[in-house]
Order: sequence, then structure tokens, then C-alpha cells
Amino acid sequence: MIKAVLLDMDNTLLHNPDARFASAFRQLFDDFFRDEFAIDSSIHALRAGFANMGRDLANCPANTEALVDCLAHWLPLSRNDADQALRRFYAEVYGELQPLVSPVDSAAALIESLLEQGLLVAIATNPLYPESAILQRLEWAGLGGLASEFAIVTHSENMHFAKPQPEYMAEVVARVGIEPDEALMVGDSAVNDIQSARAIGCPTWHVPTDGSLAELAQRIQSDTWREVVQPLALQPEMIAPQYRGNLGALRGLLAESSPSQWQEHPDPEEWSILQIVCHLWTTETAVHQARLQSILAEDNPFLAALPPPGPHVPPCHDNADVVWQRFNRARQTTLSMLGGLTQAQWLRPARHSIFGLTTLLEMAYFTAQHDRLHITQLCQTLGKCEDEAALS
Repeated sequence: MIKAVLLDMDNTLLHNPDARFASAFRQLFDDFFRDEFAIDSSIHALRAGFANMGRDLANCPANTEALVDCLAHWLPLSRNDADQALRRFYAEVYGELQPLVSPVDSAAALIESLLEQGLLVAIATNPLYPESAILQRLEWAGLGGLASEFAIVTHSENMHFAKPQPEYMAEVVARVGIEPDEALMVGDSAVNDIQSARAIGCPTWHVPTDGSLAELAQRIQSDTWREVVQPLALQPEMIAPQYRGNLGALRGLLAESSPSQWQEHPDPEEWSILQIVCHLWTTETAVHQARLQSILAEDNPFLAALPPPGPHVPPCHDNADVVWQRFNRARQTTLSMLGGLTQAQWLRPARHSIFGLTTLLEMAYFTAQHDRLHITQLCQTLGKCEDEAALS
């Protein structure tokens, strides 16, 4: 059942003449860096920075970090100067592009209708720009008054992948706190929105070339529309993007927390942030990898469910960022193990003490679900996610 709707922005919620907007953006950017730093053709460095987003799978930096690193590499600027220049450009100059765009008339009404139905709504715009720019674009779309209602608004500072990477869609789903088949992705781009969402198992709605949201607005008036959206069948190629997207979501939430919060307990019987991250790391090798290896090595093995750990498990380290790095390294090992499997290996059977008859593919997907369960737990600990009751 659909629990959340992910909305693209450009030519979905905001009419944008892409070619004219891109040309004007390039001119403004080049002019700004020429006037401020006597640097010509800085837009080439920015393009390289955009292409750099989501490429460092070993460290999973936020998109802004990847962009600033690239600018500092290609331009005669320090990293700090490049970062401050970008901030000034979006704060002082970017707003001059507003006359080129216009609101989609029915966008606000559609979003309000979705919210009235108790759905989570996320702005899943390509996270190339910082939060300040995306908030300006929401204002241009006539949606600024709804900003606080969104489950998440993606931007370069809180995302670690970009469209059309399916990892971006997986990261958004994990941050919203749902499963891929519980999200409807709405967008105008066949590649950036539709294909990338379907690559992780998200149902989609392709906005027509005329940019109208009328048909979707009519569809969601049906009392049963959320139940009749057909989920996509689980495929092996859906697993790796979800694993990586989950890593990005976890890192993003840790970046939004402070070390002083890592050992706090929202309730005496609930885990701290450190306990959650430690659990994800330790179970990656001891449980998830071990189960997958058993299925590959044995004929129809029996997989026993481990008893749930209690609330007072000691944390494995005092630094959540260090534990994330350890989890990331373990996850890369899991990805390597799954990377060369044949279709027959993905379908190797097993018996689970709770799930019953299963396959390696289903157990691999369970690992991704396990990630999202605890990412949502961490998100709720920080007060950044709805609780489960809001999703029922």
C-alpha cells in the first residue's frame, strides 16, 4: 500500500524551460566567479562537480562535499573559499533566475490533498543545489508555505547521490521511513524519475509532456487508489542500489545529529544512536553475510532467527562516525559477494524459522529492510521522522 508520494520539482511542480534556465544559470555563475575572483569558465568546474556527486562509494560524502572538493581541485581557490563562494552565489545571485520559471497551477492543491489523506509527501528534486536554492525554488513554485509539511526536501547538503542514480531514490525512501513499494514517485523525466525509481522497486507516475497534474489529482480521489497501485516484482538488480542508498541515508542522519546526542536514550528501554549504528555494523557480518554465505554453500539450509537484543546492549564504540565507516566497509564486502551471482544463485532456496521457505534474493532484500527499520528508528530518535502510527 502506498504510504508516501515522492514529487520531482522541475516540470512537475515548477514549469522550467530547461534549456533557457541552464543557459542563464551558466552565465550568472561564470559572471559571478569572473567578477569576484577573475576566474573564467568556472561553469566547467561546476559541471565536473555535479558529475562527481554520488561517485565516491567508498566514503559516501554529501553531494555538497563532492562538489566543493571538485571546485577546489579545478579552480584556483581553497576548499573554504570555494564553499563560501557557492553559498554567496546561491544567496545573492541565484534568485535572478526566478522570472524564467512559473508555478504549476494545481501543484499546491495536489499536495494538500495528499497530506489530507495522511500520506507522507517528499520533494524528490535532483539534489544538485544547496538547501537555500531548493527553498527558493519551492517559493517560486508557490509551495513555500508547505515546506514544513514535507517528510524531506532533498538538496545537495542532505543527499549523497543524485539522479538518475537509483541509489538516490533508495536514499530518499530510507529517509522517509518506508519501503520502496510503499512510495509513488511522480516526475516528468523517463530517465531521472521513472527508470531510477523503478530500479529499486518504486511504483511511478509519469507526468505527461503537457505538465498537467490533473489526471493524477483525479486518480487520488478514489478511496482505494493506494491499494490498487501495483508493486514491482523483486529483482536481483534492485538490491545493490538499496544497500548503498541506505548507507547514504544513515550517514545523512548522523550528520544531522551531534556527538552529544549519540549516547542519549529517548526512553530507558530504547536504544541510543550509537547502539543502533553498532547493531547495523555487527549484524552485517555476523548475521546477514553469514546467512547469505550459508545459502550459497549449502542445499536448502535452515536459518534460525536470533533472539532480539535487549535495550541495554553496550555500544561498540563512542564515535558513531567511526562505526558508520566500519559498517560501510562490511557492506562493501557484502556487495562484492553478491556482485557476481547468477540468476540461479539468487534463487537458491532456504528455510527460515520465521519467514518459512525463502530464497537468497528474499534474504538479501531482508537485509535492506533491516537497514531501513533501524534508520527509521534513528530518525525517530532525532525527531525527524513520523512514527509508525502516522503511516498506517
